Amino acid sequence: MARKYVNDVGGKFKLALRNDDGRTIAHLLWGDPVEVLASQGDRARVRARGQTGWIPSTALGDAGLLELYIIDVGQGDGVLMRTPDDKWHMVDAGVENEQQMTKKGAANFVRWKFLDDLGEASVRLENVIVSHPDFDHYGGLINLLAGRVTRPDRSFPVEVTNFYHCGLGRFADSPKLGATTAGAVAPPPFDDYGVREEGEFITELLSGKTSFRTPPRDFDASFARLASLVGSVPSSVRRLCHRDEFLPGYEPGAGEVSIRVLGPILERLVGGGEGLRTLGSESETRNGHSIVLRADYDKVRVLLTGDSNTASQRLLLSYHDLAEFAADVAKGCHHGSDDIDLRFVRALKSRATVVSSGDNEDYAHPRPRVLGASARYGREAKGVKGETLPPLLYSTELARSVKLAYAARVREIGDAANELDADEAEIQAAGSGARYQRLGLVPISTDLVYGLINVRTDGTRVLCGYMKESSDDFDVQVFRAGVEP
Repeated sequence: MARKYVNDVGGKFKLALRNDDGRTIAHLLWGDPVEVLASQGDRARVRARGQTGWIPSTALGDAGLLELYIIDVGQGDGVLMRTPDDKWHMVDAGVENEQQMTKKGAANFVRWKFLDDLGEASVRLENVIVSHPDFDHYGGLINLLAGRVTRPDRSFPVEVTNFYHCGLGRFADSPKLGATTAGAVAPPPFDDYGVREEGEFITELLSGKTSFRTPPRDFDASFARLASLVGSVPSSVRRLCHRDEFLPGYEPGAGEVSIRVLGPILERLVGGGEGLRTLGSESETRNGHSIVLRADYDKVRVLLTGDSNTASQRLLLSYHDLAEFAADVAKGCHHGSDDIDLRFVRALKSRATVVSSGDNEDYAHPRPRVLGASARYGREAKGVKGETLPPLLYSTELARSVKLAYAARVREIGDAANELDADEAEIQAAGSGARYQRLGLVPISTDLVYGLINVRTDGTRVLCGYMKESSDDFDVQVFRAGVEP
């Protein structure tokens, strides 16, 4: 049985998967993998998205795409990426499943993708990258590396080749990010951003597996759980910084896609040594030293910015030419926080910006200032039909929807003989104290459409899409890279 991929479907970039009766059972996007089971005339019987049905044979192609899935993890980041060499990479994974409002997180999506959609026996990731040690980025990796979701009967085997990190840990005692040294550095290459040569630099940095297995000091409780898995699951563990230039194995010429490492900025101290400079508070320093990646595929650039903030953006601009940050698609910095330097947003010039944020949090992300700046300084694009598209803004939070209903009947599990009308029962919600409410008046979620944002490209055309609230179909926008309107 052959693996094929959905082609551009004559410029439609999506199509319906239909059952034997011709009824639509799923919608497929450009680049979706399908397992061809049989051919019959001008149509093919395929397995895709965990369903079996029919599509036109002319919609099948041999080449996969560069794919990014910006997963709806609420307040946090989680990106699953497939490169055209058919290898998979995970960048962050949101908070742990148990702290998700839905009790589902990045590990659920990755499990579905590999076991149900691809039909694989295990989750196999070439690279897992934690941009920085904040729980809304690494918490979900505890689930993923353990092969565990909330339901114990849905555990899964997982294999990870490489694990990359920015070097910062989370220690139980001060200094909690690592010991610091006062020092100075040579003037950075671009000196227009107010970065001082003197400062405090974190020099107690994590590196390989041993530094996670047997750290120099005890980690705090949640980071220790991640560290235990990092010390055992991946084959290789190492730190990344801007001096690496490229993700190992994804240097220019090594394959169709190169992956540039732009941050964090690890500075060499005058007199010897190296460190990550403190950027303000512990939180500002952790966020600011996120790993920043840029995936380049032919004419297309996709930029992942982690939780970079004003201080770190000025540092990044001090060490890199502005042109390094120009991108067709950019993941919005720090969930849409307005702790940004507008010169950095101008440098992005992104045709599409994707913000990963949640609505059950106190930060009010994404902030109006950053949304306005992303639109104001983004680039227009040329659509595949020649039309001009304005800068596109996507939000996992806005793409999410919930279907609600009211309970009719209630019973204990499996006890069909003792049902009650919902109006005759009361329910106590978690976090509501001792208060009970009549069950028949409490809205119940019957379906959740996750705010997953799809980004796919063949190196010249870029598709951005999300599932519509009212159906299982997708809303897609497609534009041409490297072509100005």
